[in-house]
Amino acid sequence: MPPKEDEYNDIWDLVRSSVSISREEFDRMVEEIYSKARAYLTKRAAALIVARNLGVDTSQVAYPPIIGRLIEVGPVRTSKSPRGETPYVLFSIVNETDRISCVAFGKHHIDLLKNADDKVLMLKKYTKAKLRKYTLVKVTEDSIIEILDDDKLPPITDLEPAWAESLSDLKEKRGTYLVKLLIIDESTTEYFACPICGKGLELFESDWICPEHGEVEPEVKKIWRYVVSDRTGTYPAVYFGEVSKSSLMNRLVILKGYFRNDELQIQKIYWVSEEEMIPSSG
Repeated sequence: MPPKEDEYNDIWDLVRSSVSISREEFDRMVEEIYSKARAYLTKRAAALIVARNLGVDTSQVAYPPIIGRLIEVGPVRTSKSPRGETPYVLFSIVNETDRISCVAFGKHHIDLLKNADDKVLMLKKYTKAKLRKYTLVKVTEDSIIEILDDDKLPPITDLEPAWAESLSDLKEKRGTYLVKLLIIDESTTEYFACPICGKGLELFESDWICPEHGEVEPEVKKIWRYVVSDRTGTYPAVYFGEVSKSSLMNRLVILKGYFRNDELQIQKIYWVSEEEMIPSSG
């Protein structure tokens, strides 16, 4: 519930952490501003003016810090303006109650996000952009993203907004979610991968080229192809990561992924059942 307009304890907390001033003096300054323009101000607004005049950053009063675990980061894109081109990415965070869609501008934010999968983040000094169907948290180049201690939030598997109810629900959703499913078939092939990002390479004349990092020395990696199932349907899936067991056949799995057309793109596997749910033949 937002503070009432005659309450400003949160603003006082910001002031006293930044400026050497007593509460009595702060209240006197607030009352002085309020008495001069009470037809146009609340006491809370007067407190904001006093804090601003004292040099205190009050941006987090209007937009308090947001805390959540990073669940997905999109590809790097570029926006154009009269000042030039600025890279940006769409990303999402989740906490105990919400899934929050965000966009971050600037290479320093992008580099942080690309290496913060599932980590607890705090967003500060952001703004909000109202889109047609939802509100987007806008992290500008002047905003702040901090990585917090992992114990600030439960594990991502314990955060309800991170989950899709089923495979069909995940297929209908936009974005990356956790889901629990059964793997009923598997196969593997090898491919030449970028040693930096793991993306597949293209052979150009005699050089292996990564679409993100240019010419590189290739690594040989595995592609895992699965058929996955739950009570709502059966779908093909692909995974480029490492697996904890030599085979996931007939095992329950908790994973993070998204659908590209009708194929599930697996991004991370969190848990694999010890026992097979369906006995192998033979």
